[in-house]
Amino acid sequence: MVRYRNGIDARTGRPLSGRAHLEQSIIKIVMTIPTERVMLLDFGMNPTRHIGRNISAALAARFYRDVIVAVHAYEPEYRIRRLQLVVLDRVGALGVLFEGSYYPEGRFGNYAIVEGVDLNLPLSVAELRGVA
Repeated sequence: MVRYRNGIDARTGRPLSGRAHLEQSIIKIVMTIPTERVMLLDFGMNPTRHIGRNISAALAARFYRDVIVAVHAYEPEYRIRRLQLVVLDRVGALGVLFEGSYYPEGRFGNYAIVEGVDLNLPLSVAELRGVA
């Protein structure tokens, strides 16, 4: 039996499990600025360093590097195979398409169980909170 990680949805307060919990965890990692969490001062990354600037190849490479380092450091159940910046709407809001491997028991060091999981996450706090 697979032991999926469980948690609470940050918006609704309802229980989360498996892929939904993974998606919320990755959003938290990407949208949390280091020093924002009291007991985890180095948790997260700083997306504001990259968002709102003209996208160049060098900026995209730095953004990809920061995302991969942060997600791999704080999410033992997911390994990124591919990242891509994508446009989410006609206005030009950006998102990130994650393609990777989900290891439901990776937190226990068990990497024998693997599922392919693709996530499309917005890079806007308003969209993440359902405001936009």
